[in-house]
Amino acid sequence: MNNNLSYQYPPVFTVNAARPIHQQHDHPQLATDRMEPTLVPCWTFPPARFQSKKRGCGGLSSAAGTLLVMVLVMVFAALGLGAYQIWGLQTKLAKLEQEMHTQTESNAPERLVGHPTENFDETKHPQAAHLIGKSQDGVSKTLKWESRYSRAFTDGILYRDGGLQVNETGLYFVYSRVEFLSNNCQRRDSLTHTVYIKRDGRAQTLMTDRREGFCRVGSTEVWTDGSNLGSVQQLKQADWVFVNVSQPALLSKSHHSNYFGLFRLF
Repeated sequence: MNNNLSYQYPPVFTVNAARPIHQQHDHPQLATDRMEPTLVPCWTFPPARFQSKKRGCGGLSSAAGTLLVMVLVMVFAALGLGAYQIWGLQTKLAKLEQEMHTQTESNAPERLVGHPTENFDETKHPQAAHLIGKSQDGVSKTLKWESRYSRAFTDGILYRDGGLQVNETGLYFVYSRVEFLSNNCQRRDSLTHTVYIKRDGRAQTLMTDRREGFCRVGSTEVWTDGSNLGSVQQLKQADWVFVNVSQPALLSKSHHSNYFGLFRLF
């Protein structure tokens, strides 16, 4: 065995236990009843160096674990902030709805022309009627109307002999249109269109329209002229509403160019 003592690590010796204890020695003083075993040097390889890396939970390093915790904290903080903002918006919306409801109730007691709310039934079907033109006899200035065919109807309103009878006192919108058509006229001819009511046996004018200057003397071309009337009227129960024209013989034959109607507002 090489006895070079220039080693880096300390030597390790082993004991030769197989040597007989009765072996003779040159020096008697060293002889004893029991000989000490001979120490035999034994060289070993350098011990392996192993550096263990510190590991965290799940095999992650402490830095990676800290970063993951910070990310999770930020995510939950963002979710909490969003939930708080949504709750705040819902609270504001509920307050706004309550204020609008309170304001609506405070403004509800009176409607148009002082009608109290308790007298206005929103669930009740409104009273209305729409009449369209029909052939006239050319003599009576109070017009007759078609009340059951095509787009004509009466709902809660009575029609008879050219008039519409109001069954309940209230605020109504009344309208009428007529169209005149002819190929012969005089320069001073005029056309009058009137809507009136009969109340307690007396006639009262609601609206009127007068047309002049529509005639071309000597012209053979057919001329037309129309008149439209419409307004809001306060009508009473049992009032009759009629339409009157000055020259019924000049009315056009188109059913949808002449019409008359009303409907209740309040």
